[in-house]
Amino acid sequence: MATMKDSLTALPVPERVSYITGRMLGVDDFQADQTYHRGRLARALTQLFGTGTVSGLLVQSDGNTNVKQLEIQVTPGVAIDRAGRIIEVPRLICIVLDNWLTQLATAWQNQLLHPIPGQTAIPDPNSAIHDGANLMVDVFATFVPCTRGLTPCFAAEDDYDATDAFSANRLLDSFAMQLALRTDTNPLTPADPWKTSGSLPAGGSNITAPTLTTLQDLLLGATAGPASTPVEYPPGFDATSVFLARILIGATKGSTSNQPPTWDLTKISIDNRSRLFLYPPSLLGRLCGLGAGTET
Repeated sequence: MATMKDSLTALPVPERVSYITGRMLGVDDFQADQTYHRGRLARALTQLFGTGTVSGLLVQSDGNTNVKQLEIQVTPGVAIDRAGRIIEVPRLICIVLDNWLTQLATAWQNQLLHPIPGQTAIPDPNSAIHDGANLMVDVFATFVPCTRGLTPCFAAEDDYDATDAFSANRLLDSFAMQLALRTDTNPLTPADPWKTSGSLPAGGSNITAPTLTTLQDLLLGATAGPASTPVEYPPGFDATSVFLARILIGATKGSTSNQPPTWDLTKISIDNRSRLFLYPPSLLGRLCGLGAGTET
């Protein structure tokens, strides 16, 4: 199963195919049709609901007392990314944390010993200790379209004489869970997209006429909500990803400039509350006092 670039990574032009009797349609036309409908749905989701967790996707430790086998897990759930795409995780996802940290540290040391010209430098993992006591690791969910299955097709492009041409017959809207060691300076968690200089009423307060005007001005200004600037990504990271959690791991910096940090996996804290949440309309209705229809 291979991954591919998605047409919704950048906001597509809302252009529909014009169907006319007798006109021949090609691959580009059908792709444009899919892109239009996917793009309109994505636009509606981001403008009406925003980005963040819809349900599940709890980041947790499995609590293994053998720290060499301790897993970080993400439970099944659903999120909407910053491009408006639905990320659906149907099963528990896990990774052995010590293996991941060891691979990072080994790769960094190998690069110091055997640098390769032109290769992007691996940041010093010691720089992920921002408070002097903990390694900082963030968890992100990223939308990934994957090809599935093969079917015979006409040869194309530079291989028109091929007799064994194949192409994928399905695209799966899949995902990737990514751990990011925060070696960048001053790593931030997602900002509240509606927080603007205290102009919004406090949570739970009544909406009065003056407050309503403030809210309307906020929407007219188009400076909050979906228009807010994301701040939670490391440099070069996929800026459509959904931030899920921040993990702090007890650690001590290496004693020399070429030594990685030493980590203590008995000292782990996981912050799932710094992510963005999307509250279903049915829940908001219930909080406003509307019944679910099952009350007697």
